[in-house]
Amino acid sequence: MDNIKFGKFIRESRQGKGLTQKQLAEQIHVSDKAVSKWENGAGFPDIKILEPLAECLGVSLVELMQGERVEEPEIDREAAEQIVAQTIAQSKQAEEWQRRMWKVKVLLGACVCGILYLVCVGLRYLAGQTPGAVSESHLGSRGGLWYENPVFFYVWAGILVILCGAGAVYLLWKNESIREVKIGRHKMKGLLTILMDMLVVFLLHAYLSNIANNEKQLAMLPEAIPVKAYITTADGSRQACIFIRDKLVQGLLDSAYVDQLHMDVRLKAGIDRVIPGQWHTLNLYLEGVNCIETLGSIKESDVVWDTGEDASFLQGTEGKCIVSKKLFDRKGWKLGDKVTLCQWYYYREDERYPQLFANPLQTVDYEIAGYVDMTGKWDERFVVPPDVIVPFHAVRNAYDKEGIPFFASSASFVLSDALCMNEFKQEMKELGFRSVAPTVPDYSLNGVALSVNDAAFISTAEHLRQVIDTVRAFFPFLLAMIVGVGYLITLLLLQSRKEEMALLRSIGLNRRKCFRIFFVDQLTLVVTGVVAGSVLAVLVQGNYGGSSALAGVLVGICYLAGNSLALWKLLNVSVMEALFVEG
Repeated sequence: MDNIKFGKFIRESRQGKGLTQKQLAEQIHVSDKAVSKWENGAGFPDIKILEPLAECLGVSLVELMQGERVEEPEIDREAAEQIVAQTIAQSKQAEEWQRRMWKVKVLLGACVCGILYLVCVGLRYLAGQTPGAVSESHLGSRGGLWYENPVFFYVWAGILVILCGAGAVYLLWKNESIREVKIGRHKMKGLLTILMDMLVVFLLHAYLSNIANNEKQLAMLPEAIPVKAYITTADGSRQACIFIRDKLVQGLLDSAYVDQLHMDVRLKAGIDRVIPGQWHTLNLYLEGVNCIETLGSIKESDVVWDTGEDASFLQGTEGKCIVSKKLFDRKGWKLGDKVTLCQWYYYREDERYPQLFANPLQTVDYEIAGYVDMTGKWDERFVVPPDVIVPFHAVRNAYDKEGIPFFASSASFVLSDALCMNEFKQEMKELGFRSVAPTVPDYSLNGVALSVNDAAFISTAEHLRQVIDTVRAFFPFLLAMIVGVGYLITLLLLQSRKEEMALLRSIGLNRRKCFRIFFVDQLTLVVTGVVAGSVLAVLVQGNYGGSSALAGVLVGICYLAGNSLALWKLLNVSVMEALFVEG
């Protein structure tokens, strides 16, 4: 039984009786939309409605089932049985179609949920909020429980969309009587569309991953190539045993750009007391440091510590010290003993000249927290190794307590974020540091210049930024290219379906409805290809789903834009021309 013929017969019979669709629907207790579907050939009434429908239309049941008027409605038994069988089969087919469409709607609903999740992942990636940390972009290198890793939710969401989409497409393929969806009749072209979308997503994901990887390398560059800085004299000739003003020291301590700051201050010292004129009693070198790494290759593990002690006391102001093993053995001291040290500080009468003098600072009792063998392990900047090591800030506080201007003897550090190099240099300039001027000799020992070893970092960072900017510059052209690919592929694959478009137009469907029919057809294929390509990109290329979701969303939007342009162009073809050419 032909649905179109059947619907046309109902419409003509209803109009012949002077009934509207709503009036006819009320008489047989159905909705006017159901009547409209029957007349448009988009549906078939339940077999129980046929008899009251025929009665309302003033036709016989046979005429209704045949979809035409007959002069002699009497038919033989065999013909009647055949018509009834066809009617029952048509009714069952309609019922089966309704059940199938319900399943399709459920599957498409699951697809929409999965796609929304993937879109959210892509938007979060675009906003720089990629969820979770995936080690080195490989699915196999995961830790913890499976549900703690967001990449699995991404992959499973993609697989869910693919399976649900494939299930919906399969249900549509099984029903060749569907007039609005022609996927089942063009399997090869549908497969080519899916494969093309997968390829485009895969390539765009590789493109975005390249940008993301370069950005990641740039972000990790300060760790890979640490930028070290030193306070030196104006000509850069000396980094130790210089005079760094307390204002500059405080500026370094307060700066957010300074990390791993190593500072020291050198004093002279004597045990118990120093007798003026008997300078041999001022025979020790005392070094105030803020961390043990300031001393060079000496490590915390090299020190023999008293019970419960470690190098953390050097960061504070406690009255504790570390002594050289040579002095420790010579004096016969024990760990935990207290020694009295007379501390003398270095100064210059004129800051323009390097001549040094010494004056008493304080006499302090220090508890021996440990001893260490410094032979060959101290920093080469120290011509003579220290005999006693005390906290840097304890010495600084002594200067402040005695009202003596404080000067550090050396300072070095690592930039906390070398990517903020310009901001750091501006802050140091405002603080009072100069650039090193090696052509002008300086013998004053004033620590006023800042030497930054940033050449390798700047060269690498500029190269990465140039690569990122160059790749990003092609992004708009890449999206335009995807639109063009969608346009050309759709135009080529749908050339053979002009007759189908013309037939839909010839039965009364306007251009907008025809566009919707073919667009839904292509949308199903594009979504399937995009999601499959995104998941494939994650599994093969190893980058986590942010890039893949973003690539999938962009490909889907751009490809459908080109697809829509091609569909609209094909719909502009004359109906008679299309039917004549195809015929």
